[in-house]
Amino acid sequence: MSLSSLLQSCIQQTKETLISMVDIDGHGHRLVHLDLKGAPPRVNYYEQLFPLIRSFGATGLLIEYEDMFPYHGKLKHLQALNAYTPDDIAKLHSMAEVNNLIVIPLVQTFGHFEYVLKHDENRALREVEHYPNALCPTHPDAFPLVTKLITQVLELHPKDKHLHIGADEVWHIGRCLRCQDEMESHKITTNDLFLMWVLRLAKWIKAKYPHLTLIMWDDMMRQIPLEKLLSSGIGEVVEPMIWQYHAKKFEFPPDLFSRYGTVFDGLWVASAFKGATGSTQFLPPIQHHINNHLTWITTLAEHKHQFKKYRGICITGWQRYDHYAVLCELLPVGIPSLCLCLRVLTHESFTETDHDSVSQQLGFSHRINVIPFPRPQVIEQGMQFPGYRVYIGVQMWSNFVCKYQAISNSEGMLGWFSDYQRSKNFTNPVQVESIMKPLQEVLQNLTELRSHFIPWLLEIFYEDTVEEWVGSFIDPLLEKLSQVIEECRKQINIGGRVKNYKKIES
Repeated sequence: MSLSSLLQSCIQQTKETLISMVDIDGHGHRLVHLDLKGAPPRVNYYEQLFPLIRSFGATGLLIEYEDMFPYHGKLKHLQALNAYTPDDIAKLHSMAEVNNLIVIPLVQTFGHFEYVLKHDENRALREVEHYPNALCPTHPDAFPLVTKLITQVLELHPKDKHLHIGADEVWHIGRCLRCQDEMESHKITTNDLFLMWVLRLAKWIKAKYPHLTLIMWDDMMRQIPLEKLLSSGIGEVVEPMIWQYHAKKFEFPPDLFSRYGTVFDGLWVASAFKGATGSTQFLPPIQHHINNHLTWITTLAEHKHQFKKYRGICITGWQRYDHYAVLCELLPVGIPSLCLCLRVLTHESFTETDHDSVSQQLGFSHRINVIPFPRPQVIEQGMQFPGYRVYIGVQMWSNFVCKYQAISNSEGMLGWFSDYQRSKNFTNPVQVESIMKPLQEVLQNLTELRSHFIPWLLEIFYEDTVEEWVGSFIDPLLEKLSQVIEECRKQINIGGRVKNYKKIES
């Protein structure tokens, strides 16, 4: 081996040692979740994002591709139009490695399977024919399909040491006739059916990829008795990731940690920095997420000793609640929340010093506003973090929405411009003119924002994301404003006439 090759090998070993030490030093990993089933960033955005999150203490990534993965062959129909390429994923790994971030792919294998089951080619594999949420575990084509998904993903993740198999919120398990016949003939419950599927899949993965540590969401196991978990052997093949996104009170079964600690050697948990407080949320309530992490710190201090190994925490950032839901907080809008939450985890507290330090590092001249509502609020302009223009644009949009709502609920609108009054063309032009002026101002402001915001979005996102966000949030408001202003003009031109009464039929 040449001297340069030997040196490179030593550097690589040192990196791997440093990364693995994080997993065993008692503090565990701090993973950042990338939910790509909505608003997936262009790959070059990660060049800015990864150094930032590493500087705040992140040690890895949990990447949930869904249809952004470049499936091929008989799975090619699963790809989104802008799916990442194999070269993109290689580049993503390279950027992660440079920043000492481990990569863990997440492949849904049971529930939240919409990105597969929405296609006609896979419709027969639904647990409930009309619902695309859950896979039928007894369908003969289900297991071959899922193993193909996993095989293709792992082909592009050959060096990764973990795989997350999802398996959360399998709401409709045991509903199809085939599954009911299976349960009846073997005298088993839906809990048994769930464990049977996960075990079959996990054992297959472990046999083919023995170097992998498997992780799964825990919620479907929360009510399963200890004896059943132990007898199933589930603890020998997977590790649970316990998720909870509430701010201060975690609603777990009282014996959850002791039960899991008896069954599983390793423990993962999951918090949230965005996407967990409402499916239509557009600005993360940062104080809620800070409190969520503080509560996790307290909870772990009380319970993690019940496990042989505490693996770490994943800070989730959901981009939509399921494959069909609207977009919630965009990733750049959540960056201040993410960095504050990472600071909470690394310092195990949240002080004024922590708040000031993170704010200054992200370029805020004042403290980051951790309580974004009510609106409107003053918006800073001079930040310097990846995607800050999108952050500013969403803040501005939310202010304009607030102004529109205030006008719509004003005394002038409700008292002189109601639906009934307009239907009778019985309005006072003096009042209508006072209503129209602020509406025109909001329309002008929003139109101007749209012209700037689209290029800002396109710097980070693909065209379909920009079309969806603008089409979901900005354009409908522009249309409403235009319609109301046009009605104002109509009523002003009518000029305060006598109301025409219509006899009510008895």
